[in-house]
Amino acid sequence: MKNKINIFRRVSVLSLCLISGIVFNSCESAFEFDLPESNSQIDTVLPTADFSYVPDPDNFKTIQFTDLSFQSTTYLWDFGGGATSELQDPIYTFAGEGTYPVTLTASDANGASDMITIDVEVVDVFVPISPEILNGDFSNGQNDWKFSSFSGGTTSPFNSSSDGSWINYDGSDNGSKTPGAKWTMSTSAGVYLSSNTRYAYQELIVSPNTEYVLEYLYAIKTPDEQSGVADGGNRIIGGIIDGHFDDGADGIASYDAGPLLNHVGTEVLGKTVFTTVELTFTSNASGEIAILIYGVTDVDAYVDNVKVYPAD
Repeated sequence: MKNKINIFRRVSVLSLCLISGIVFNSCESAFEFDLPESNSQIDTVLPTADFSYVPDPDNFKTIQFTDLSFQSTTYLWDFGGGATSELQDPIYTFAGEGTYPVTLTASDANGASDMITIDVEVVDVFVPISPEILNGDFSNGQNDWKFSSFSGGTTSPFNSSSDGSWINYDGSDNGSKTPGAKWTMSTSAGVYLSSNTRYAYQELIVSPNTEYVLEYLYAIKTPDEQSGVADGGNRIIGGIIDGHFDDGADGIASYDAGPLLNHVGTEVLGKTVFTTVELTFTSNASGEIAILIYGVTDVDAYVDNVKVYPAD
């Protein structure tokens, strides 16, 4: 019945326009009616509103909201008391401790919307710093992994490689090898220590005296008839230095004297089979720490996807 009414209206308006002898722009708009366009499809996927939130590590009253909505393009947040935001992932500071109902209305381009209200608990609890690892997947080569200087050595941290893990930094399967860091006999430490020995180093700021996890992947190539095994075994060493150091020589001396964490990886499964390292350590009183990774190996050895995050 709706289509018949619209068609009748079109004929009537057309007759009026012809009787006047003039076709106005307003007559053209009269031809618009609610029939679907050719080859159009009904929108059966509607938006679903959802979100999460975490307090700021330095101010528990400041909350970072993260939109988790599905099939949405616009957002309207209502924090109560007349405070709103149209950002997708807003930050809002509440007055103090308490429970605050926060409403998110998520809409799509067709005007369909969904709404969710969650009671946000604002409490004064400790939230450890989550450090950002720069170039943790080595997709930018050697960037962000160098000492500022190195007395008697090189600031070059490793050999860049295309033989990294098949796993992306977010844990998904890449379907092929990703970039990685590589060590060889000529860039190793230990029995092969030289001015060309390479150490990957990155400074971090974390919460003091707090438990964290160091995670990374490593692989060691299987020796063949032309290669051997380093004294003590082919291995990748990874750990946490207590402090920040401009000169690599001072950093290595500190690590040798007593690291916050030290791991010696000796699994030899071939260059394409990576072993996952996940080790817990406690940060120091200053919160200034650094990642250190190096190799002692006769054969090629690889590292990928380095992470540091608060322990559960």
